[in-house]
Amino acid sequence: MTSGRDRLIEAATRLLTESPDREPSNRELCDAAGVAAPSLYHHFGTKEGLLDAVVDRAFGAYLKRKRGMLRTGDLVADFAAGWDLHIEFGVQNPVLYALMYGTRATSSAARTADARLRKALHGLRDAGLLRTDVDTAAAMTTAMAVGCVTQLNRERRRADDPFATAMRSTLLETVTGLPASPAEPEFAARALVAHLEATPEGFTAPERALFQQWLRSVADNTRTVQDGQHQ
Repeated sequence: MTSGRDRLIEAATRLLTESPDREPSNRELCDAAGVAAPSLYHHFGTKEGLLDAVVDRAFGAYLKRKRGMLRTGDLVADFAAGWDLHIEFGVQNPVLYALMYGTRATSSAARTADARLRKALHGLRDAGLLRTDVDTAAAMTTAMAVGCVTQLNRERRRADDPFATAMRSTLLETVTGLPASPAEPEFAARALVAHLEATPEGFTAPERALFQQWLRSVADNTRTVQDGQHQ
């Protein structure tokens, strides 16, 4: 049997999706969940606590996918793949994303997202790949990601729209000084490797391992050719 806590979270998610322009009242939440008002206060303290829990649950699924990403060893490509997952989450969960980076900007989900972003940026800095300080890079990344998701959702575009790709390339070139065009075979191959672990549908484990091996060969061979041309 579903608990009162879970019914409240599910009801809040449904109401927010149906009416994204306003937050439901306490009574609407309780009626939709089929619980008495004291249940909301017992489990969450306030309506704000319930909305934080709604955002945290949705974002928790996203973080699970992100933790499962296969790291390629290429910090820039991995950072780009993290951007792609972030944009995908925002497009798939527009109402929850707007809450997380709007009225719920201080939720634990938002704080966790910021901490993971800063960890990736510290890695780039320690590898000598960051051309600005971490605080500035974090602010730029968050601002560009939120702006990108907002624009995609406003125009009902897909997460892989060329606009999102261009935003990602601009961000990477700005914070690292390195070109990061997805048209480059090396970048495309490494980005796809990073996605396979997070989205394994359609492949058996042996097929996925072989595909990843081929992609790494494409990336490594491209890098070798480019290095030879630059010598």
